[in-house]
Parts: sequence; structure tokens; C-alpha cells
Amino acid sequence: MALSTFTRRSVLSVTGLAAAAVAGSSFLSSCTNPGQQTGQGSIPTSEIPVGGGIVLTKGKYVITQPTAGQFHAFTNICAHAGCQVARVKDSEIQCDCHGSRYSITDGHPTHGPAVRSLTQYPVEVTGNRLTVEPTPLGGGSASPEASASASATAGA
Repeated sequence: MALSTFTRRSVLSVTGLAAAAVAGSSFLSSCTNPGQQTGQGSIPTSEIPVGGGIVLTKGKYVITQPTAGQFHAFTNICAHAGCQVARVKDSEIQCDCHGSRYSITDGHPTHGPAVRSLTQYPVEVTGNRLTVEPTPLGGGSASPEASASASATAGA
């Protein structure tokens, strides 16, 4: 009988691995917001709140809309220690690793320890859709040290 080849230890090992896999996938799925996973292609402008923004978890950008129709894109990597920023709240891009905060208008640090601005990317708005161009503004590298100040305006 094949059933007799199972030992208590092997059954517990397989059960433990299965439980860990389920728990791990649940944990990882809770780290993202389904509406904020787009990393490529265009994004509906309606997904970007006025006076706020979103952190794209599948991609490398934070998209903000400081005032109606004014959109900005920044790297989602903190210029201080390289952590992914956590959210856009209270008109700031916020990083939980060490508490750095950045302006949603130009990406400059509003609260340290970060002293460098977030790298900014060009944004193109066509109709009600927004696309982030992959080359940073100013022609610099995509490193956290690069910074720039430009925006895209809906209808421009």
C-alpha cells in the first residue's frame, strides 16, 4: 500500500511548506493596491487624485497631480537610501524607511534625511490618458541624484 510509505514527518513537512506558500502569497498580495500596479502603457488621468498621486508598484514611478490637469512623474525610489516610496499623502511623496518626504510638485525633499530631489520624468497627456516617458528630464541618468522641474498639463 502506498499510504504506508508516508511518515508523520513527511506529511508535516509538506503541510508546513504548503501553509508557508499560502501565507507568503497572501502577504505579498497585501503589499500592493490593485489600482496602482500599472508600470507600462498609459494610465487614465482619473486615477491620479488632484492634490495627491499614486505610487506605481509595477514600474518605477510616482505620478502626482498637484493641481487639476498638472501631472508629474518621479522615480519611486527614495533619494536617501534607495527604498521604494510608500505613498502620496498630505501633498507629499512619503518614504517609510527613514521618514523622507518630497514635494508632489517638483520632487524636492521637504523633510529629511533625504537632501536630493527625486528624479523626474516627462509626462505626456493625450485625451484622458497619461504616459510616462522612460528618459529622465534633463537628459540625466535615472539615478536618485538626478532632478529636474517640468510638467505636463492636460490639453497642452
